[in-house]
Amino acid sequence: MPHLPHIALVTPLALLAPLALLGTLLIAGLVVLVMRLRRLRVMQAEAARQAAAEAREQFGRDVHDLVSSRLWLASLRSELAYRLADDDSPLRPALADVVQSIRQASADIRNVTRSFRDVSLASELANARAVLHAYGTDCKVEATEAELGDEVSAVLAIMVREAVTNVLRHSRATLCTIEIVVRGGVATLTVANDGVDPSVRPGDGTGLDNLRNRAAALAGTVGTVLDPDGWFRLIAEIPRRGGDRR
Repeated sequence: MPHLPHIALVTPLALLAPLALLGTLLIAGLVVLVMRLRRLRVMQAEAARQAAAEAREQFGRDVHDLVSSRLWLASLRSELAYRLADDDSPLRPALADVVQSIRQASADIRNVTRSFRDVSLASELANARAVLHAYGTDCKVEATEAELGDEVSAVLAIMVREAVTNVLRHSRATLCTIEIVVRGGVATLTVANDGVDPSVRPGDGTGLDNLRNRAAALAGTVGTVLDPDGWFRLIAEIPRRGGDRR
């Protein structure tokens, strides 16, 4: 009688464990896939948000470079025309309205772009030189090549703009010097002009108070000096990284 091979019978109970393991692996794989899909969606959303933020920042820079600076120059030119007009000229009220309108437009643009706009120190220095030369005031600029923190650079740019505006509004300067140096971790801005009446008391006005507040926010200071010969100096000292004098 021939020998028959032994056939092992697999019961349904014996199949249950492999099937359960396979099911567990499938579920785990689905969970991992779902988590990866969610992570991918989050990454895509973050990439879209970042792209939108960069687009807003670029828009802010474009608005500042193309509009805000030109409005600033237009404001100064219209103010000069107002000052040169005769007191009884019918043009004076109209010029006063133009000056006020330009100032309001500049303020509106600053408010729109404030949250995502970078102020360029290099641009403000170039604008200062150009507008002073346009009004017959010689301008000498000396700026260090040292790297400054973004906040420090922005505050110094605003200070340059404000200081030059004051030179044109409140003095008869023939020479204005702008100097930025960095020593011992501190950036020092000095804006000086030779056209101030020595009898005028320096250091008053909300504009200077605003600059002092901006400097104080970065652990810096702002001061003014009026020499007997009519030279007026605005001096600002700010840690080059903002808030760190080491």
